[in-house]
Amino acid sequence: MKRADLDTRTVLAAIRDHGMSAYGHLCATYPEKVVLAAFEREVRAGRTECGVAPHLPWLTRAGRELTEEGQ
Repeated sequence: MKRADLDTRTVLAAIRDHGMSAYGHLCATYPEKVVLAAFEREVRAGRTECGVAPHLPWLTRAGRELTEEGQ
């Protein structure tokens, strides 16, 4: 499995719906390395931010807007 298998909308929806538990929720389906790589991709794209723990991201305005478009 690779990072591309975990798309942006899935990552952002998990963060929106599960908050700080999104990492654990996604790791139930995807390998940890894939989830972390996807989280890093979203940080670089400006859709999420994180503090000192990359597995605890939150949505930025751009991330929230993208999740609202998908609903």
